[in-house]
Order: sequence, then C-alpha cells, then structure tokens
Amino acid sequence: MRQFNRWMLRCIAASLIVPAPMGRAAELDGVVVRLAEEYTGTATVVAQAVDRYRLKIGVDPKTERKALVIHVELPNTGRDAWPVADVEVLDASGKPLVVRRSGIEWHRLLIPVPAVNGVYYVQAVEPPGVRPRLPAEAERQLTDPATGVRVSVATWLDSRRAALSLRFDDSHPTHLGKAIPILREYGFRGTFMINPGTDEPGSRRRSEFQAHRAEWEAVAQAADQEFANHSAHHRGATGDADMEAEIGEAAEAIWKLSPGRSKLMALNLGGGTHWETSRTLRYYLDKYHQFEISGSLGMDDVYGRRVAAFREHVEQHIQRGLWCRVHFHSIGDGRGTSEANFRAALDIAKEFERDLWIAGMADIYKYQTERSGSSLSVVQSDAHRFAFRLSCQTDPGLYDQPLTIEVHTPASRLSDGIDVQDAQGKGIALRKVQTNGQTVVRLDIPPRTADYTIQWRPSSVMP
Repeated sequence: MRQFNRWMLRCIAASLIVPAPMGRAAELDGVVVRLAEEYTGTATVVAQAVDRYRLKIGVDPKTERKALVIHVELPNTGRDAWPVADVEVLDASGKPLVVRRSGIEWHRLLIPVPAVNGVYYVQAVEPPGVRPRLPAEAERQLTDPATGVRVSVATWLDSRRAALSLRFDDSHPTHLGKAIPILREYGFRGTFMINPGTDEPGSRRRSEFQAHRAEWEAVAQAADQEFANHSAHHRGATGDADMEAEIGEAAEAIWKLSPGRSKLMALNLGGGTHWETSRTLRYYLDKYHQFEISGSLGMDDVYGRRVAAFREHVEQHIQRGLWCRVHFHSIGDGRGTSEANFRAALDIAKEFERDLWIAGMADIYKYQTERSGSSLSVVQSDAHRFAFRLSCQTDPGLYDQPLTIEVHTPASRLSDGIDVQDAQGKGIALRKVQTNGQTVVRLDIPPRTADYTIQWRPSSVMP
C-alpha cells in the first residue's frame, strides 16, 4: 500500500470533456472516464484530476432525461496505479454513492447518476489505523563485525526461489472426490475458495457446499488444505447490507470450520459476479481479516495448452523470484480441467519442488507480509556467541507463518559447531545445506519480536 503522504497534489489545468454521442473515452493520467458505450444521447462528462488519487467528474445532461451511468477505469498496474481497494465515490455534498463493480475487476467502476447537472468525486481514502514504516530490504540482513557472521531473512520459506499457490474455486464436489485426494498423493497443499452459504429462500440455486458439508468438515479437521472466502453464495450483492452478509457469513462459516486457527484468509469475489456498495473494499477486508490478491493463471482446459502455459508460468516466476498463482474449477474428465491435465500440472510442480514453496495462499501472504515488516539487529557479540534480534510488526494473532533465517559463517568458524537458542535458552532446530559451495545454516522461527543467540563450541573456532 502506498502511503498517503506520497500522494502529492498534481494540479492539472486542463479538463477532459467526454462527448457521449460519439462513445469516445478520455484518458487522464491512466484513468479512463466515459458514459456507457451503448449511450447515444447528448449528455457529456468532464474529468479533472485534483489530487494524486482524487478525480472530479462533472455531468452535463443537456437534453437527456433518463438516468446515466458513468464508467471509470482506474489503472491498477504500473507507475500510475491506484490503490483500488481504498477507492470510494462521493457526490458534491460528500455523500458516498453506491457503485457497481465486477467481482474480479474492482478497478472498473459503474456509477449510476441522475440526468441533472452534478459533480462527483472518485477518490482513494487513507485506510484506518496506523500503518508503520516498513523496514528497508537492507534491514533484513546484517553482518556482525566481531564474529563475521551474516544473518538474513530468507525471501521465501526454506530459501526457496519462488512460491506457488494452487487455488480451487466454487467448492465443487470434484474438489472432494478428485482434487484433494490427488493433492495429498503429491504432498501438496491447495487453497479452496468455498461458498459455504445455506440454500436461500425463493432461489433455485442449491448449495453444493451444504450438500457435502460433512466431507468438507473432514477436510478442515485434517488441516492439510486451506479454505478461503469466495462469498456465501457466489451471486454478487446489491447494496451494502447484502455485500456485508455475503462476505461476513462466509468468513464466519470458515472460522467455525477451523476453530483456534488464524482468522486471516484470502478473499475472491468471483468472476461473473457484480457487487454494489458505497463502501471501499478495504472496509470488508479489514473487518473480516481478509486479503485480496489479483492476478492468477486460469487452468480450465477451454483456454487451450494449459499444461504448457503452466510450465511457462512457473519457470518465469522462479526466474524472477515471485509468487506464482494458478486457479482451477471442477476437476475430472468432461470437467473444467481433466484429471490428466491436472496431474500433468502437478507433475511440473513436483519437478520444480526444490525451487518452489508450494503452499496455501494465506501461508504465502503471511510470509510476505511478515517479512516486509521484519528487521534484524545486533544485540551483543563476543568471540564465542552472537545475539541478534528479529523485530516484527505483524499482529501475532493473525500472522503465524514461521520465517526462515539464514546464517552464513566465515571460514574460521565451522558451521557444524553452531547452536542457536531463543531468549529462554531453548534450542532451535537447525538445517545445514550446501549452496554455492558453502555450508549455510537455516532455521525457522516465529514472526515475533524476540532475541536469539548463536554460539560456537570452542573446538569449532579455527585458530
């Protein structure tokens, strides 16, 4: 999240007038503003940037008498990207307006307005609460001048080169009969975006989740797969109360399935759904301990050459050291992804398992967030021991994914003679690995502010 103190005022003298009859769109610092493409009347809109993330829109209906819909598309990547989870729309009096968005395109806004002269504001608002300064990357590594020991927080768990999450949408029965058994066969953990809402009165839609609830409860009890929020019914929402219920009821249901565990989970509102609310997405994310990560490779066979695309996707993310995300729907012959193609994709993941941390979306998100808010500092050192502090900013009630610490020792200190203890003197399990011709010691520790001591047995210090 960009800090709002970086949102410098950029006064733009010229306004952009969007003539509706021609159906043309105008672009202003990457923001596109227009009336509905099918509109053929005389109304026009005027767009003007007044702040870094604040847009003023004026409507002139001219001879138009019917209500209008303003389309606003905000850049969500690149230098001009907006923090779309924090965007709201206000009228001239400051009243929030109900805005319609696609479940997977929150940067595209449909704003219904009356056919009268009016002024509206599209703006990003500062998220509530204190957002502390994140440490610089250099603060996640240190070298002790007395012992020559170098300590760092690994980019990914166990110092893997990249991360991979396998997502499954819509709580489809084939997830229970096919996906989960096959994932267990490969030793992989998937993220299952479920719709745990009950059957709704007056609707012909039936809850696949409720029809197989006992089986989903067994998966939750096994705790080897991860659940995430795909809304209660996968139908979108009309209004604030409906959206609150769709997100909140699903979150509550998932928490009940996994009592005593972190409440933090991924949220995906679903393709093909539309959501109407006057609130920011951040309101729902913060209230229900959710996070939203966009961008994922669809693995349905209908897209063609999915196995090859998966390999390319994985290889690119390993090369760049990034989080690779793919999503599936139903699994099996005649389904979204055939069993053969599903297994072929997992074979590729297995092939790159030494480079990939394959985990649930919440696990990976927690690690990323914990690491970004972490830093290392020297507490004290002498010839035989070195104490360092890991500082973490994250909420320990939500963020519980261990962080990997790497310890590099100089040639004068044999790694085989190392012991690591926490502040209470309890020993920490160590792993010694060879990398680039050197022995590196790795340990996994909780994401909490705490002190640790590295000490050497006298025989391990070279004269």
